[in-house]
Amino acid sequence: MDDDGVRAAVRAKRDLVASSPGTRPERDARFSRLRRGIYVDAAVADDADRRAAYRLRIRAVHVARTRPIFARESALAEYDIPYGLEPPAVYTTGSRSTAKKKAGVVHAPAILDKTDVVSVGGLQVCSVAYALAEFARRSRAVDAVAAIDNALHRRLVTKEELFEALARQSPRGRAQGAWAIEFADARAESVGESWSRVRVFELGFAAPELQVRVTGPTGNRWRVDMRFNRPGRRPVYGEFDGKQKYGELAAQQGRRGTDALMQEKARDDELLFTGDPAHWVWDDVLHPERLERILTAYGIPRVRGPFAETQPAA
Repeated sequence: MDDDGVRAAVRAKRDLVASSPGTRPERDARFSRLRRGIYVDAAVADDADRRAAYRLRIRAVHVARTRPIFARESALAEYDIPYGLEPPAVYTTGSRSTAKKKAGVVHAPAILDKTDVVSVGGLQVCSVAYALAEFARRSRAVDAVAAIDNALHRRLVTKEELFEALARQSPRGRAQGAWAIEFADARAESVGESWSRVRVFELGFAAPELQVRVTGPTGNRWRVDMRFNRPGRRPVYGEFDGKQKYGELAAQQGRRGTDALMQEKARDDELLFTGDPAHWVWDDVLHPERLERILTAYGIPRVRGPFAETQPAA
């Protein structure tokens, strides 16, 4: 859903009544209630996926409140930066007089620098750097790194800007946020790849090189997600495959799933000329013990023991 569609779809009851006297949106099937006194066109609500539905909730808070400043996941949603599962609340920041938790909104009082707030689609939103730094302080490592990787890849922000924004925030979770910023890499091209890198680190395996070009026997050059070096042995080419990679990818390109699978096999045959391709999917990343078994089977060296998944600071 584009910005214009979101803006036009969300309206206060008073505006609906003013434009059409006698309208009672709470009893009109054309409208769906987002929060007290705020409605959205029912057709828009029905068509919205989870991300779009969350943006409708953000827009509803914008309509209901006086110039709120959106933060954390709510700000990232407006930048189309991945943030994991849709959160239970809409997040705002700024004024110390605003209630911290009320009607589905979580507010964090903060003194903001003038560079920390920008306008996006008619909303006041924390800058990319400030929103990511706060998100990294409060979120799991996998979600924080995926978000920062995406922003760096799209050149929306620099690591220097992220560290500067982090320094202006609460010290709570700052070490966790700094680790995520340092670990992030602009070369990562998908959320699954970002999650994979964090899991590799958490499991204690040696860090891979990212987005490496590999030349096959035919002279074709292939780009692999990761290359793991094994002392005295051929490298392993690690590839994250989305759950519906072959069927979905083939459909997008107007091919059959079997054709996509055959092309992937031909690619693997080329990679086998210089190394060993290893594939994993979302289930392996979501259950790290499965990814651990895959990497162990391929002899990826360990540099330390595994440790527990990083948890949110707040």
